[in-house]
Amino acid sequence: MSAREADVVIVGVGSVGSMAAWQLASRGLRVIGVDRFSIPGPFSSYAGESRIYRKVYSEGGHYTPILQRSQDLWRELERISGAALLHTVGALTIYDEHNPRLATLLAASADNGLEHELLRGDEARHRYPQHVIRDGDVTLFDPEGGYLSSEKAVIAALTEAERLGAEFLGNRKAHSVETHGDRYLVRTDQEEIIASRVVISQGNGAGAVCEALGTHLAVLPQVLTWFPMRNPAEFRREGMPVFLRRAEDGERSDGGARLYGFPSADGWTIKVSGSVYMDEVESMERPLVWEPEHIDPIRSWVREFMPDLIPEPVRVATCADGYLPDETALLGAVPGMEGVITAVGLSGHGFKMASGMGAIVADLAVDGATVTEVGFMNPARFLAPEARFTSLPLS
Repeated sequence: MSAREADVVIVGVGSVGSMAAWQLASRGLRVIGVDRFSIPGPFSSYAGESRIYRKVYSEGGHYTPILQRSQDLWRELERISGAALLHTVGALTIYDEHNPRLATLLAASADNGLEHELLRGDEARHRYPQHVIRDGDVTLFDPEGGYLSSEKAVIAALTEAERLGAEFLGNRKAHSVETHGDRYLVRTDQEEIIASRVVISQGNGAGAVCEALGTHLAVLPQVLTWFPMRNPAEFRREGMPVFLRRAEDGERSDGGARLYGFPSADGWTIKVSGSVYMDEVESMERPLVWEPEHIDPIRSWVREFMPDLIPEPVRVATCADGYLPDETALLGAVPGMEGVITAVGLSGHGFKMASGMGAIVADLAVDGATVTEVGFMNPARFLAPEARFTSLPLS
């Protein structure tokens, strides 16, 4: 088996891995990235055209510094690549007025001085005619929100990293990383790679690492859907933001509508998907088959809340995210292997922060510290305090 050397090995070149490769290569390091699929790959969690970007964030204001850093880096990557990646069209959140997430959104905005606008009733209906706004609904508009062209962004980062000397090795399985003197050895089914630093960013393939770190990664495939518009002009109006909708009042028999969507990319359909997941799978190495039961709730919610769409999807795709029990990533150094940095378990809300996380990973790999607060994502939080590692499984 051949042996290679690098300054940094990146295991998993997807959402965060591609950004880490760009950031590390831009700091003059020799980077080798390995992935179980082709690079870019067809089954990655960034598949499906677009991802929402929000600054006013219901998951909490502690993400705001990472979101701000990510926003700056998306703009930098746009300048480098010449591609439009972050589309600031605003982000609209629609909650029923008693939803506890509304208070979290408002607190995140107030604590971080973020601009937002609240509307109800006829005023909201006039502003957002694409949506059914009920009397008990509250709309919150985040003017710095929008969406990312996710696949284009990953390719832009990979292209720049490669220009700076990074090398990518696809279609191989990484088996383990282990201490090798004062460096680390990554074993794949095709080679061994020795490096001073290792980044583990395997996305929905990080189950073995998460298990070693004391927790379970649930790989949950999601169905993405695109619906045709009855009146395309209505959805091409200036000011059509991305949106997230939660209708969770106690009278609903469907457990609550959970929709999100984007402006039209092609002029006749819009991507509107529901937070509807298929059964947990062990791997995304084979294409998945969706069933009508995965589409029916989304069709029903579209019919109820967006009547200007034809509630029959004309395009369906799947992607899969890896969820941890607390829906918070494992980002940081592995105890006992301080040169091994994990960035896994993004739990379905990582792409908007992928560029910032890639820079944070580079900080940790190069300097051993970062100015961005990430302690809440400590990868040792599920372990006993005395836990130490000299090796980790990667598959």
